[in-house]
Amino acid sequence: MVSKFKLDTNKSGDTKEAITRTLAIANNYAGELSIEVLPLDKVELDPENNREMILTLHDAMNGLNDSDPEIDQKKRDWKSLESLAKTIRDDQLINPIFVYRYGNKCRLIAGERRTLASAIAGKKEIIARIASQRPVGTKLKVLQWIENNERMDLSLAERVSSLEAIIKEYLQENKANNNKDRITSKILSELTGMSDTQSRRYLLILQAKPDIRNAISEGKLENLKLIELIVSIDNQEHQQIILDAAISGLSFDEILKFKNELGSERGNKRNLRGRKRENVNLGKVKPSVAKIIFEALITSKSLEKSIIEKMHINSGKVRWDSSESVQTFFKNIMSLIAQEV
Repeated sequence: MVSKFKLDTNKSGDTKEAITRTLAIANNYAGELSIEVLPLDKVELDPENNREMILTLHDAMNGLNDSDPEIDQKKRDWKSLESLAKTIRDDQLINPIFVYRYGNKCRLIAGERRTLASAIAGKKEIIARIASQRPVGTKLKVLQWIENNERMDLSLAERVSSLEAIIKEYLQENKANNNKDRITSKILSELTGMSDTQSRRYLLILQAKPDIRNAISEGKLENLKLIELIVSIDNQEHQQIILDAAISGLSFDEILKFKNELGSERGNKRNLRGRKRENVNLGKVKPSVAKIIFEALITSKSLEKSIIEKMHINSGKVRWDSSESVQTFFKNIMSLIAQEV
């Protein structure tokens, strides 16, 4: 039996606002429909939707079978849902799933994880928003974006991928409209319910150079604000330095300070143009010659013992047959010597 569901007005203001925003987006794409409570056995996964999990609703409702040839993967899927299942068991499901009517069943549009987790939690019913037919194109991608954002473990790379799918569908559907051959932060905000600031940051990511995109794909960058900072750097050399620093694990404040220092250094270089040089340029030398210079330095009596010890430590990492490695090494030891001279 299907029963009506009313929004709990005792929920916190933030929770009600999040629910309202989600439902407002759904209204645009799924129609003005009531929220209902469905028996779980009336819900089925849509075979037309791409799935990352192989765990089925039958598995979640009835338990896993050890003789199943896919048991190992299904166990991993089950484990990834246990935290959500506990939340649903303790606090109930807050955001409804999205389904469309298909015969005497309802097929999922978005909400697979919530559906499976509800079954694992032992629930027999689930809150659902029902559309009369399956949405397609941009509508479907937006509803799937809403579902993805329910995941606590969702990576930035996965968010970016979902947004790319929305943008691709949107541009395809509007290719005949000359005013809509590109997407703006305002349009993306209207489509997804994100703030204009968040939308702008995501668009910056989509326009970022391959090194930044790769770092995101590999999970090395997750902070949107930090990525915005990196992308905003016009000087490509400085941008690469800051990117490397971010990947190494420096905090946002440390990165910001580093960026400002680089900017000051650049300004100082501009101010020094036309003035007499105070540094000596040793010109280009072969790695074999550089090694001779290094060996002479570590036997020098002019340098502090602590400096020579640090040079010895650094020398263990250098590859003397690599010009790039030697150049990096010499930059480091020159910096060490300059601190003491």
